[in-house]
Amino acid sequence: MVNVNFRIGYEITKDRIINFFKDFGYTHRGLNKTAIKIEDEYIPTDEFIRNTNSGRFHLFIALGQKYSGKEKYPQVKIFLHYDIVKNVNSKVRHFPDSKESRNMKEIFRIEKKLVMENIGFLEEKDRNCAHTTLEYSYKPELLKTLKKDYKRYDKGKYRKRFNSSQCVISIIEQEPYIHIICVYATIINREHILNKKKSEKELERIFSLINM
Repeated sequence: MVNVNFRIGYEITKDRIINFFKDFGYTHRGLNKTAIKIEDEYIPTDEFIRNTNSGRFHLFIALGQKYSGKEKYPQVKIFLHYDIVKNVNSKVRHFPDSKESRNMKEIFRIEKKLVMENIGFLEEKDRNCAHTTLEYSYKPELLKTLKKDYKRYDKGKYRKRFNSSQCVISIIEQEPYIHIICVYATIINREHILNKKKSEKELERIFSLINM
């Protein structure tokens, strides 16, 4: 699963966002209050499905706001994963695809259409973070590993600081899986310069320490 944020115009309504995804080929399943969780808090989302030849894209959206300096602006948060559909013992089974590339390709398709329709654009941070997915049973081991050199500073967020850089790990739950987002930034004159390759390497390092 990937989790990204789109900055949207102040005049954009929830109905317009929902209709956008319907026009994009997604089926709206309605409001889902128990699919996405950050620590002990469920995030109400609108749920969508788009079928393909080999599976389906499963998408959840939540509208919110974010501060940039003293300015508060609207954004839409997207949680997306791809399910590979297979017949197992005459039963249809869904197997989430953990490949970031397939999920991000769909995100970039969505962004292209959002920009064309003057609705919004993908936040820069979300172009340069790394994503991966683990089975939920590994959560205790993941948290144990993070506590060695990260500090929790907000719900579902952990940060490690260096002399001139920092790394932030965010954890989102969608049982039976947990999704991990890594953002690595070098800090120069208070400006955060994001580095996706270092984000990916840090995730690899963390995973190498987990007893899997």
